[in-house]
Amino acid sequence: MNTILKLLEPLIGQQVHIGEHRATVIEIHDDPPALILRAENSPDAFQVDYLGRPRSMAQPTWTQPITADSGRSLHPDLQRQLPLETARALDDFIKSQHS
Repeated sequence: MNTILKLLEPLIGQQVHIGEHRATVIEIHDDPPALILRAENSPDAFQVDYLGRPRSMAQPTWTQPITADSGRSLHPDLQRQLPLETARALDDFIKSQHS
């Protein structure tokens, strides 16, 4: 397992706040590093099939990059919520990718 996955894996199941949204981490991606989040306290949304036809109701999900808009540091909302060691390790990893 690569370094970024080792750092992100413990976040699965954790609740985070991104902007005005509260969400639960349900999956992680390594390339590019991102969290797959399930919205909490939001109305269900229609889930559609491959033709765009509504099939079921589901909680909204989205992919949240772990980087800030610049792509050179950890997202500020995550910096404030993650354990200090994890936040530092992720920030160091992101910076090492741009050296």
